[in-house]
Amino acid sequence: MSASKPTPSERAIEEKIPWRFLIPFMVVLGFFLAIINPLNAAVMGWPIPPLYYYSSLGLAVICYSGLTVLPFMVFHIANALGRLNFFKKRINLMTMTWLYATTLYLTYYLGRPAAYTTCFNFAVFMANRIFVPEMTYDLVPWFMAPPTDVAKQIIFGGVPVPWADLMPMIIFWWIFGLIQGILMLSVVTLFRKGWIEIERVPFPHALAAYELLVRVIPEKRVKFTWPFTVGLILGILVYAPTLLTALFPWFPDIYAWKTNTCGYGSYVVQTGDPIAALVGFTKIGREPLGVVIAYFAPLSVLFNIWFWWLTLILIGTQVLYYLGYYTALPGTPGCGRANCGSISLFYGDPMKWNVIVIGGMWGLAVFLLVTGRNYIRDTFRAAFGRMDPTARTEFEKNEPLSYRSIYILLAGSFIVATIVYMICGISLASALLISITAIIGWLAFMRLIGLAGVYLRGSYKGPVLHRLLLWPKTPEMPTRDFVLSAYFSNLSIECPDSPSYFGGSFVTAFHAFKVASLTNVSSRSVFKVLVASIIVYPLVTTVATLWLGYTRGFVNVPGAGFTCGDGLLGWSLWRGNAWENCPGTEPWIPHFTFGFIIVGLLSILHAKYIWFPFEPVGFLVGLGMGIFSGFWSYALIAWILKMLTLKIGGSRAYEEYGVPIATGYIAGYTLILIPGAILGRIRFFIPF
Repeated sequence: MSASKPTPSERAIEEKIPWRFLIPFMVVLGFFLAIINPLNAAVMGWPIPPLYYYSSLGLAVICYSGLTVLPFMVFHIANALGRLNFFKKRINLMTMTWLYATTLYLTYYLGRPAAYTTCFNFAVFMANRIFVPEMTYDLVPWFMAPPTDVAKQIIFGGVPVPWADLMPMIIFWWIFGLIQGILMLSVVTLFRKGWIEIERVPFPHALAAYELLVRVIPEKRVKFTWPFTVGLILGILVYAPTLLTALFPWFPDIYAWKTNTCGYGSYVVQTGDPIAALVGFTKIGREPLGVVIAYFAPLSVLFNIWFWWLTLILIGTQVLYYLGYYTALPGTPGCGRANCGSISLFYGDPMKWNVIVIGGMWGLAVFLLVTGRNYIRDTFRAAFGRMDPTARTEFEKNEPLSYRSIYILLAGSFIVATIVYMICGISLASALLISITAIIGWLAFMRLIGLAGVYLRGSYKGPVLHRLLLWPKTPEMPTRDFVLSAYFSNLSIECPDSPSYFGGSFVTAFHAFKVASLTNVSSRSVFKVLVASIIVYPLVTTVATLWLGYTRGFVNVPGAGFTCGDGLLGWSLWRGNAWENCPGTEPWIPHFTFGFIIVGLLSILHAKYIWFPFEPVGFLVGLGMGIFSGFWSYALIAWILKMLTLKIGGSRAYEEYGVPIATGYIAGYTLILIPGAILGRIRFFIPF
């Protein structure tokens, strides 16, 4: 049930954001959660994931969905507090929409329940100071990391925090996060109306959040109907054994999470399994949350996910095997079949699926711009005075800024980002390509998340333009320009939480604007809250993490040593032949072009002909995440369930039963994580 449209007077009230509460709330919450999030007992000693997600405050176990749990936890807490008179008038659609926006942004600075996100954000540069002191000052500027002797103190901690030595680094990463956040926010704001109001991209994570939000506010816009309640109970009961297995070593591993399972809940095919005879089989999804996420996707997308995986990966790979390719796969487990070098599906001849998928990713973004050219043209006309004033007023009615202001903000932040890269020692050409890569990549990923609920998580997607135009081969001697360009070009479209500056801002903004459109809260007020979040969290979380590291020592912070230990060298991609493998070994341009063209054709045909059964999002997810994570299995089950729902009860059954059960399941899953998060931190300090 959607809320009624607000009156102009209600709009005026809506713009009065309680900054005296919200800013201190952001500072305290960001500092506190940045400290306690990595203190997760399940990660010490690196036991088998996905058990460590039982205490997550950031990402859900299906990490490649970008679904996070903190906003849902806040809704559950608001549901309890709303029973008190003091909070009844303060907890409403407006305040909860603002809290959703800011806590969602914070979750991408928390990431997984360990210190990995911290390492990707800035600590990897400190590790470079420690592990390669002989060349670190040639590669990393003085303001990106402290001196080597200061950096070493964070390993074991137990020392006063050297704030004076750390201040240049803190200021730099704060400014860097602020600039990148504003750049990503300006791009999202430009496309907000086109995606949310015109195309009505569903954004399933935002829909799930909205369905819980309207049920927890004191005025109860929607009641806890029995389908939602059933879903909530299922979410609790299904995840309870995982929680108990993670907390208590004696509790039986009912779901066999400790056996041949990836961190995101997928079974890794073993060489002795009967299905291993099919060499294209890599992984099978086993986490029920994956089915729930997939259930929101359109039927056409679900069909394309499992169809393309079945025909091209399973059947196609088997045919190629009989023709003499992929001969090492029968004796290789699922992870190796997917990712391990020249023998794998992603990187091996003849298909090099990683390159095809990345080409398709670029094709999706480019053809989104092509098919949306009329909308882009109208924004230009509105921005530069070529639209009738009355028409412009109507066109800009629900926007947070005028289109002229949006374009000024976009151009200004792009220029400043370029200047910052150049100050770091990156050339002008490379600096421009990094920002272009980030924008194009996240436009594509957000279309995947908006329709399928997942994106292409993983490394080695970014340096396409750099390999094409600047460095086809690794330089004989690494330069600061090359090393930093390799790092930022790759990590800019890695994950929304690794690092947080790029994708975290992009994903948050689209979902926050989507929820605002459902709750009828002005996009202008949400924009302000997002800007405040972009200002606060890069600074607060960095300061908190440094305090934790120097006080406790990174050796005692789960996940810190694992990611940071290899230093910048491991992630800059210039060590060994990593650069030449990114996105694939030579020749890779034909594969990239093939993926680009195929996705372009699918985009045009699907947009032009309603009857055309194939579309680009399912194609990319089926190939990319079908190989990487086994998401095809979730899509197949969700497709069957959704088909049955629509066949039996039509769209009414889907809206009144299917959606409430699915969103209730997510609500139940996030509810049981609250005691998990509390008990996980207690167990970290007091083992039991």
